[in-house]
Amino acid sequence: MTTGTPTETTVATQSVAFERFAGLAGIVTGLSSLLYAVFFLLVKGPLHDSLPSFFLALGSFLALPLAVAIYQRVRSADASFALYALLLAAIGYLGTAVHGVFGLALLMPSTTSAPAVFEPDPRGFLAFGVTGVAVFVFAWLIARSRAFPVGLAFVGYVLGIALVALFVGNLVTNDTSSYAVLIPGAVASLLGTPIWSIGLGLSLVSARRQ
Repeated sequence: MTTGTPTETTVATQSVAFERFAGLAGIVTGLSSLLYAVFFLLVKGPLHDSLPSFFLALGSFLALPLAVAIYQRVRSADASFALYALLLAAIGYLGTAVHGVFGLALLMPSTTSAPAVFEPDPRGFLAFGVTGVAVFVFAWLIARSRAFPVGLAFVGYVLGIALVALFVGNLVTNDTSSYAVLIPGAVASLLGTPIWSIGLGLSLVSARRQ
């Protein structure tokens, strides 16, 4: 027997539908991060030039509904911090998507030989710095609220720190071959983001509301 008012029932149904959508988006985000790392770190040639930017744009754009779903789950722990994390995540993920699309745009045929001078995200401030803070705050709220498996909170802490360290490494060295960039980058793209995004995604997809 269904309980609650029609409005409450409709909202609950919409929440389940969105959580499953966000969960699937999170799974794709995690897989995109793995593929980004593979083609960026291990593959050379034309695929190295194009596919990392594609997977970066795809994964970051699909991370947005995942961030909204996390916010909905953890805001009971601290609504203000949850909103702060959501705003940071939205800015960071959109900035990352712009960064990826910009990389793809550079590969398109151009009618001019003048080099592009626009830098959409200097040193990865949005993609790594802002996003890292958002992930860290979300992880803290997950640990407080237990809205997701608590192990994901510790993954979020590691990912958040790795992303901020990656930004600092980019800022200081401006050299993608530097260990200050490669080590946190590998931790974030090969381990942190896939485990975080896929773990959250599976939790949302398998959720059942009464």
